[in-house]
Amino acid sequence: MQTITALFDDYDDAADAVGELESMGVPPSDLSIIANNADGRHSSAAAEDAASGAGIGAVVGGAGGLATGLGAIAIPGVGPVVAAGWL
Repeated sequence: MQTITALFDDYDDAADAVGELESMGVPPSDLSIIANNADGRHSSAAAEDAASGAGIGAVVGGAGGLATGLGAIAIPGVGPVVAAGWL
């Protein structure tokens, strides 16, 4: 088995090279392209779902922290100590 590696300046050049290799009889299962997504060519539903999940998590976590802090301040004897800690 032989491995050949090449670097291309942009995705279109790499895709053209893959097309040429396929036309020469190299099976597509033997070819791979690794590329960055600097130009936003590819999008992923998983990435979009992760972003929305992170936003929801931030809101829920912030609300929980606020509720816990307010609850600690409301406890007699502990509240003034907690409030003074912020100062």
